[in-house]
Amino acid sequence: MKRLKSLAVSCLLVCTALAGTAQAEGFALYEWGARGNALGGTMVARKPDASAVAYNPALMTQLEGTQVMAGVSAIIPSAKVDVKYNGQTYTGEGADNVWTPPHGYLTTQLKDNLWLGMGIYTRFGLGTEYDDSNWAGRYNIYNAEIQTISYNPNIAFKLTDKLSAAVGVEFMTLKLLMDKKSDPAAANPVVGNNPGDTSRDIDSNLEADSYGWGLTAGLHYQFNDQWAAGVSYKSQIEQEAEGENNFTLSAGAQSIPAAVLGYQDCDVRGSVILPDMLAFGVSYTPIPELSIEVGALLTRWSLYDNLAIYHEPPFANGAGKLVNQEKDWKDAWRYSIGVEYAATPWMDLRAGFTYDESPAPGNRIDYLIPTDDRQLYSTGVGFHWDSYTVDLSYTYIVASDAHYDVRRADGVYEGNSYDGRTHVLGLSLGYKF
Repeated sequence: MKRLKSLAVSCLLVCTALAGTAQAEGFALYEWGARGNALGGTMVARKPDASAVAYNPALMTQLEGTQVMAGVSAIIPSAKVDVKYNGQTYTGEGADNVWTPPHGYLTTQLKDNLWLGMGIYTRFGLGTEYDDSNWAGRYNIYNAEIQTISYNPNIAFKLTDKLSAAVGVEFMTLKLLMDKKSDPAAANPVVGNNPGDTSRDIDSNLEADSYGWGLTAGLHYQFNDQWAAGVSYKSQIEQEAEGENNFTLSAGAQSIPAAVLGYQDCDVRGSVILPDMLAFGVSYTPIPELSIEVGALLTRWSLYDNLAIYHEPPFANGAGKLVNQEKDWKDAWRYSIGVEYAATPWMDLRAGFTYDESPAPGNRIDYLIPTDDRQLYSTGVGFHWDSYTVDLSYTYIVASDAHYDVRRADGVYEGNSYDGRTHVLGLSLGYKF
């Protein structure tokens, strides 16, 4: 028991340290393990490893003894955005960054029909940064980061020899950073008079953090040696964030009377609902060396209807102000297939494909997430000997081009995004006691 506690604490410390940079382009993250990355996330029904805590905790009932796993996914995104204004086209390009969401798991069998598991992973994250903070879309956003860390203990139990169930609690922390510009001398400050003119820009740097609670659950049924099915659920989590917004005035803005500006450093608070997720999977094992799983995951983004941030006085000359961005996103599906083949007793080969729907309708796409639907092509390899496992994965993500309609209230101009490409490298290390 002392060794088990030591392993749990070590896993917690490592994952929390890595999570300081746990962001990726996009909002919902599904990179919860290198094996899962390689298989397109089809880990809801097939033979599990310790990452079952994240994918479907009911699968823990197939894990013997005590198992630990830890790792990281390196996400390297890129995209270009064209902004059109008065016959001119201004191009913005994503900055070269590498985001590294971590994952860590521990499972242990307590009794013949009872298991306990702990997971630390990232369910939501975003890192969008443009090379030049003076690019034409700066009145909507030029840098944004959303970091979440989920701490997720679960308990799993066998109801029958074929049916298993699990339930857990999810404690999620959130950190938010949003940097944007405004032009106080323009008729509409969030749009500005001219994207090419930065002389009057005011720089807004908002930081806030929060935490929230949710529930997780899972079911798994083993029909026979060949067929199995699973379902898992992660509930919505409401975040009540608090922080501050600091403003920096350019030389041109400093010449404008303060009574006109109203941009003063202030405390901020806001509320957002992060959506629930429902995942399904059916696996088929025609021979012991080969397994195939098809799956679908629903993320209910319709719960994310707006991003409302209230600025306390003295902002807006002491009156305070609610800055509200309507999102009106739609629920989005993610469809996957994954194949795993045991090429040798010590090496598994893996491949997967995923079609990932964008939750943002055409009239709500902005520069925060400058892409549309995505296709994910993944592959990987797993090595195992004695009590050790090493999993490696690579995913290539192709995002569809997106078109922007003019939304002056949100600082969005007419334009297009294109060349949306992302590389994801995954590594997981495991040990079985």
